[in-house]
Amino acid sequence: MILRYIQLKNINLKTLNIDNIVSNTLNKNLNFEQLIATTNINGNFLVIAGAGSGKTRIIIYRTFLLLKLGISPKKILILTFTRKASKEIRSRIDSLFVNSQVQIETFHSLAYKCLKKYSQNKSFKVITPENYFNLSKTSIFFEKISKIISQEQIKKLLSIISEDDAVLKKEILQFKTNEKNLILNFLHDLSLVKLSLNIFTFNDLIKSFITFLDNKIFSVKFDYVMVDEYQDTDSFQISILKKISNTNLMVVGDDFQSIYGFKGTSPDNILNFPFDFPKVKTIILNKNYRSTPSIVNFSNEVSNSFLSSFKKELISTNLNLEKPSLNIFKTHFDEIKNIIEQIKNLIFENSSCKIALLFRNYIHMESFIKDFKKANLSFSIIPNPFLESIFDDIIFDENAQIELLTIHSSKGLEWDYVFIPLLLDGILPSCIGQGIDFEEEKRLFYVACTRTKKQLFLSYPLTFYNDFGFFNKVSPFITDISSEFYNIKRGQL
Repeated sequence: MILRYIQLKNINLKTLNIDNIVSNTLNKNLNFEQLIATTNINGNFLVIAGAGSGKTRIIIYRTFLLLKLGISPKKILILTFTRKASKEIRSRIDSLFVNSQVQIETFHSLAYKCLKKYSQNKSFKVITPENYFNLSKTSIFFEKISKIISQEQIKKLLSIISEDDAVLKKEILQFKTNEKNLILNFLHDLSLVKLSLNIFTFNDLIKSFITFLDNKIFSVKFDYVMVDEYQDTDSFQISILKKISNTNLMVVGDDFQSIYGFKGTSPDNILNFPFDFPKVKTIILNKNYRSTPSIVNFSNEVSNSFLSSFKKELISTNLNLEKPSLNIFKTHFDEIKNIIEQIKNLIFENSSCKIALLFRNYIHMESFIKDFKKANLSFSIIPNPFLESIFDDIIFDENAQIELLTIHSSKGLEWDYVFIPLLLDGILPSCIGQGIDFEEEKRLFYVACTRTKKQLFLSYPLTFYNDFGFFNKVSPFITDISSEFYNIKRGQL
């Protein structure tokens, strides 16, 4: 792959026609690479930002600079993937430029607002994924389809953006011809129901917005567009970007953290950005401000084996502490017991520390939840939209020091201490579901390892079993890494 990397050279902020206060603000808060990305405001840019490298800071200060240069906020668009991220970015921009009024949207909120304001069909309503699943039960095909696939698989099918989507074709590849036809009839029946009720799913919003833009009824164009977490885009969202941006598009992301393949995303989307848009220049951010050198070195070892990626070695800016620890236990009960004791010790040493336990799937939390309650440990769970019923009776403490969550839910977050238990082949990488992508599972492990600031605790029992099988082999993600990058501890064997 031939890329146009921007030439790193001394920056003369005077050429931007900004005052000393703005210049000092940029110099004080940005490192050299961040400053390059922030002050190059014209043209298409790909910023490859490693974990903990301060990628959001670039969007914040670049927007601040554009406003100070007199660019109208109506001509600036920032796209994120969650409302939480949008609120955080707005808050940080407004702290630099009061009441900035910059348009900060998710792809879905942008589509919703534009369609409601400019499309001919302004009376549509949006249905949530859970309500859409409940609606699907009214289909004449639901009972039959429930006999060949699980409810979770049905929910996954309902999340696919269109009936002719490549993701759908891949998803139903495993089924017999008559079963494929049943699935397609089921989805087609639901599309007719949605049409009659004038309701859109979140994915329908995106699809309808693209059609609206193609019809050129109203021009939706922005002079400056910035996209956070670009590795999470799918082909439909990229299509939107091509239609709404002029020639000043900056995307920020990390191909190492592309973990939403089940939603149609792929690291290829960010890898292909220089070919999807004209005259792209690439900037690499590799300074990690979050983790210790030992944790960064361990994470680099994980990413070194990625098959297709922008090669980059993260460099920690922090003082070194202990290497990540790998604890091996005879049973899962011993593993839980030891983790509880370690957590108690950490809280005793630092009553304000933040701790996370990261899991591949929610189902693996169940035993921890029961024993944490017995040990009187206060904890919270960061849920997903389809939280399993086993958690219904749990009272969540939003102010708890300890958080339990899936790795997917952890992206973009950080803690002082992170535990990754059950590192067994079949758990991580997962054996649950069809068509598991080994490379994406490895990227999941990378994301988990890069969430911690001070210490990373890895562990697995020699044997473990649940409804999905019996597991007694350590994860290949551990065996692939030289033991010089972590400390092995054997507890209660």
